[in-house]
Amino acid sequence: MAPKSWLWFGNVLFVSFPIAILGIDLSRLYGHLPAVSKRNEACHPYEPFKCPGDGNCISIQYLCDGAPDCSDGYDEDMRLCTAAKRPPVEETASFLQSLLASHGPNYLEKLFGSKARDALAPLGGVEKVAIALSESQTIEDFGAALHLMRSDLEHLRSVFMAVENGDLGMLKSIGIKDSELGDVKFFLEKLVNTGFLD
Repeated sequence: MAPKSWLWFGNVLFVSFPIAILGIDLSRLYGHLPAVSKRNEACHPYEPFKCPGDGNCISIQYLCDGAPDCSDGYDEDMRLCTAAKRPPVEETASFLQSLLASHGPNYLEKLFGSKARDALAPLGGVEKVAIALSESQTIEDFGAALHLMRSDLEHLRSVFMAVENGDLGMLKSIGIKDSELGDVKFFLEKLVNTGFLD
């Protein structure tokens, strides 16, 4: 799906798709800010993506196409390319936070295991988990990013596989109520559909 528009605000690139807006903090992903001189120059509408390292502008069609077009190869950064396919970090964080607010600080233990107690504090908090879900190419990468125990990772994999196979009984068996099934299933399907289990 082609983005509708790109907009820079500070060092954050906002990408508007027909169904969502994705905010990517390029300095956080890459580790430094673009050169100020080129960074303040506007890109042409037909080359709206500004490379963070050198400030060069490239066409959207060259993002994540397998060939680096930024001098530092940033346009092929796996975290950028994965995050572009996933729900925006803000949406994921908001969803996780709403589950915690509605059901208590240990609710997400049902999905992520014992380290998800106390509003995800042992995993680094809601924001860190949301970022890991956005940037981790696979469930294995997610487990490594958050240092999940193998048993918790396998439990999470079984939850995702149940969603992929349409087995709502598995979600009910871990304590997901009927009134929550639709939202949880929809959220998990978004991740499954972007290769999270591959």
